[in-house]
Amino acid sequence: MDGKAIKAPHTVRTAPAGACIYCGATGGRLTDEHVVPKGLGGTLVLPQASCDDCARLTSQFEMRVLRGFLDRGRQAMGIKGRKSHKRQAADTITQTFIQADESTFDHDVPWNEGVKVMHLPVFVLPAFLDPRREMDPTVSKLEVMALDTLHFGVGQGELVREYQAQGMRFEDQMDLWAFVKMLAKIAHSYHVAVDGLFPLEQSPLVPIILGQRSDALNWIGTMLTDTLPSAGQALHLLHHAPLESEDRSQAWAVRIKLFAPDPTPTYALATRLSLPQDTTHG
Repeated sequence: MDGKAIKAPHTVRTAPAGACIYCGATGGRLTDEHVVPKGLGGTLVLPQASCDDCARLTSQFEMRVLRGFLDRGRQAMGIKGRKSHKRQAADTITQTFIQADESTFDHDVPWNEGVKVMHLPVFVLPAFLDPRREMDPTVSKLEVMALDTLHFGVGQGELVREYQAQGMRFEDQMDLWAFVKMLAKIAHSYHVAVDGLFPLEQSPLVPIILGQRSDALNWIGTMLTDTLPSAGQALHLLHHAPLESEDRSQAWAVRIKLFAPDPTPTYALATRLSLPQDTTHG
């Protein structure tokens, strides 16, 4: 897919949105929006883009992810969020070791010597990109095919030998809906940053972000082909491109690759839908 991309090795501020990109409000205070959350090392800022109510809402599900199953990875990479100066650094990490009889035991290991893991869900291809599937506006589930796991710290085998074990076990409670809403927020705000404001009724993601709709399976998923590349210096990769169907309707898609130096999933999201009779753009 050909499209537009913004490279942001340092903090980059785009043109102000001038309205809340989630509810359309123009009155009252409008706060800046980090396209990728600052707690994930995001550097692209969309000014004047969120009213206080929507900012509170998006912050709530972002924090469930950042302080949840992505937290150990963020700490291991040294990514600091807005309030990181108020948070005491961990001294130890509890590791679960597997013994020869398959029983387990926990041991607190110094943080710098422990193995930290971070799981990223691999979803199915979203229905809007899958010709084999019908769009279903009533769907309210998520389908996870696999988990991609990133490891940080000393080698797992080295730690297993040190504690005379046979292996290690890692468990995480994953708030998948919060993660999907965070992906939707990243994709939607990136679309606005790249292409400008558009009528919110054309966005399939805004109702999902606001908790008004749950058909994420239609619009949000993982691509196994046409993926964004791994390696390189950018921490995250974003790509925006228009798509056109045979009936001349249009859709816009954003691809997201978090923690791009590693072989992580490429997420694809439909950010805008436009019927043939709708010529409004921008």
